[in-house]
Formats: sequence, C-alpha cells, structure tokens
Amino acid sequence: MALSAARRLSSSTAGAAAAPQPGALSSLFAPRSSPKPRSPHSEPGDGPRERRKPRPRPKPRRPWGQAATALLRRFYDGGYLPGPDLTTAPQVLSPDVVKGAAERFGHDHQVVAKWLSGSDLKTVALFGCPSVERRTVFASKRLRAFFNIQEAKTCSSCKLKNSCQFVNQQVSRHDKVILSDTMRIVTLFVLDAFPQRLKVTSELRASICKLVKDTINLSQ
Repeated sequence: MALSAARRLSSSTAGAAAAPQPGALSSLFAPRSSPKPRSPHSEPGDGPRERRKPRPRPKPRRPWGQAATALLRRFYDGGYLPGPDLTTAPQVLSPDVVKGAAERFGHDHQVVAKWLSGSDLKTVALFGCPSVERRTVFASKRLRAFFNIQEAKTCSSCKLKNSCQFVNQQVSRHDKVILSDTMRIVTLFVLDAFPQRLKVTSELRASICKLVKDTINLSQ
C-alpha cells in the first residue's frame, strides 16, 4: 500500500514538472501568437471602413473661339470689363464677371435689340435656360415670354429641371427683346459656362454666333 501511494506521488510530480509554471524560465521561450496587423488608418474598436470615391474634376471650359474673343474685345474696348485684357484667354475669366459686363453693355445698347434676327433669338429662347441661377433663369423666361413660348413646354423637357427652383413659373410678357437679358444668356454659351448635361445643337450655336456678331457690329 505504501508502494502504491509512492508511485501515485511520483506520477503527479512528473506531470507538474512537464507543464511550465507561470514565471518559470521555460515560459519565457514558449511560442506566442502574433497579433493581427492593424490598418494604419484604423483606430482601436473601428470596423472596416469604406473607401471614399474621389470627386470627379469639373470639365475645363472651352470658349467658342472667335465668338468669345470678339465679344470680350467689345467689352474691353467699351470699358465694361476691368483689369488686364484677357481676350486671348477667355477660359480664365470668371463667367459671373463677364455676365455683369454683358448686362451693362445690354443696358447701354438696348436700341440694338430691334435690329437683331428674330429667328435667331427664337432659336435661343426655345432651347431653354443655360443655368439654374435666378437672374439667368428669369432672363430666359422673359425672352420666351416675348415669343409666347409656354413655360410648361420648355420646362418639361429641360435637363436641369430637377435642380431648378422656378420650373413652370410664368413672367409678365414684354413688348420688346431686352438686350441685357439676351447678352447674359449668349455670354454663358460662348464662354462654355453652361452645364455639361445641356447639348448645344449646331443650329443653336450658329444662331448665337450670328447674334454676337450682329450685336457687336450694330453697337459700334
């Protein structure tokens, strides 16, 4: 019986010796599981992050060659555009600055409007608005009203209607073409400062270029 107890004691002692005890020298050399690498942009407790899609860069403007150059030259010569002469680089000019110059020019040369081609003006009116900016929208509406073009007809097919606050809104009819309105509209086209969703037809482009040429010649 004493022999049996001695054997059990010897067996338990050997098992304890086989398992490394905390703080024992052998535990310092035991293999450890390496931690998972952490993303350089993650914080503790963060889950997986979605990568943000880069915003598309705006398309560079491409003004309409001779029409843009001639229009800007007229504005500079008349003192409607301040600062250095950038006639040869119309793409660097702010469209807002040029629109202001176009309106002032139109106010000073209103008499020219009655000599402009009615068919070309109507082509511009039927196309719709080149911008959803308030003053440009109402300039376009007044031109349409002169030709009795219904707003519902124009707005229903407009590609900008979802972002426009003035869809189908009527304006009072005028008995004349307002040159400041017309110049504001055509300036946006010749500077290529209208949304890319709008597709300018060859007929519209020809009408606008003719209106610009006639306006310059008649205002000399």
